Amino acid sequence: MKIRLIICLLLLTATAYLSAQEEQSQQKRAPVFDMDALQLEQSNEQLIQGQQFIEQVFEKEINPQTYILGPGDQLFVKVWGAMEKQFPVMVSPEGYVIIPAVSEVFVSGKTLAESIRLITEALSTTFQNARFSVRLIKMRKFRVFVVGEIQNPGTYFLRAVDRISDAIQLAQGVTNWGDDTRIELRRENGEVSVINLSDFYLTGNLGNNPMLSGGDVIYIPAIDLQENYAIIEGNVGSQGIYQLRKQESLFDFLTRLRALNRRSNIENILLFRDGEKFSYSLLNTDSDAFSLQLKTGDRIMVPTIRNQVYVRGEVAQPGAFPYLADYSALDYAGLAGIMETAKGLNRIQVIRFKTGEIEHGKDIVVENGDIVVVPRRARENLKDVLTILTPIISIGISAFALIQASK
Repeated sequence: MKIRLIICLLLLTATAYLSAQEEQSQQKRAPVFDMDALQLEQSNEQLIQGQQFIEQVFEKEINPQTYILGPGDQLFVKVWGAMEKQFPVMVSPEGYVIIPAVSEVFVSGKTLAESIRLITEALSTTFQNARFSVRLIKMRKFRVFVVGEIQNPGTYFLRAVDRISDAIQLAQGVTNWGDDTRIELRRENGEVSVINLSDFYLTGNLGNNPMLSGGDVIYIPAIDLQENYAIIEGNVGSQGIYQLRKQESLFDFLTRLRALNRRSNIENILLFRDGEKFSYSLLNTDSDAFSLQLKTGDRIMVPTIRNQVYVRGEVAQPGAFPYLADYSALDYAGLAGIMETAKGLNRIQVIRFKTGEIEHGKDIVVENGDIVVVPRRARENLKDVLTILTPIISIGISAFALIQASK
């Protein structure tokens, strides 16, 4: 009995150990480079036992007149008549569809509509007075290569309905030094297209987000400092260097990069060019910002709207306070706590954020970003001077007395 008990304990221990190892290996599985597998992982769906494909997501129905079949596509054939049959067939690596007890039909490179016609003709030679249905039920996967300024360059598995944006999403996006306005799509036949993916993200133009084919190479070039570029900084989503388009205006550049947000001070967009500084307001429809063409090396600063007012001087709590519409200088001084050493209330100063001008008065309406200064009484300054000078004079007199006594 003791031996049996020991054997049972050993078996239970081994089972628990194997389960733990299996769970650990699943947690450390390799990154997913497959669109279907990624969809499966994100949706937490489970594959049905024996089912050969998971749910596929399309942007629209497949057009049989334009969809090109290739190795890996799966069709479903159904025959109605004296003998009813239905079965799936797959395009072989050589490009053939093998129909059991009928023949083989070469379909690779042909449209779905033409392939359906050829398969139907082959079926009609064997099944007399019958009707046929041929449908595409699963699309093939093929290799696409994403290289250049991409977070995870490498080989990815996609389908004929996937676009460049899908491949770049799988590869974790373009690097900060990548130029998504000049992406090269290199086809297997040697054709090279230059794609402006930034335009697709901005306008939704699918012409700049084409569908992919097997063997495509997607190359993301780096920003070329020998060509047109501009530097943007300040309150923008991503500061740095960006390639310019031909004859691109300041407004078009900011819009394309989605550089503006609700906290951007669009009344004071700064442009630094050839050592000079220029300011433009996007609220003025006649502003040069809508027509000014950017040049190589331009530096653009997008300031932030200040939602604070700063109080300093003779107050108990100097510092920044939230901007409140129609609050006066006295209101902000009161929030900070006016001290007894302050001058008369009419001597409160307001330094304007936009112009730098100084205005005096307690009833001045303070604007966003302004500085409120509560000055000090003159006699308080005299007290401070005397407080400092008194011990110095006392030390001097004592020293003089000691010198005289020593004589």
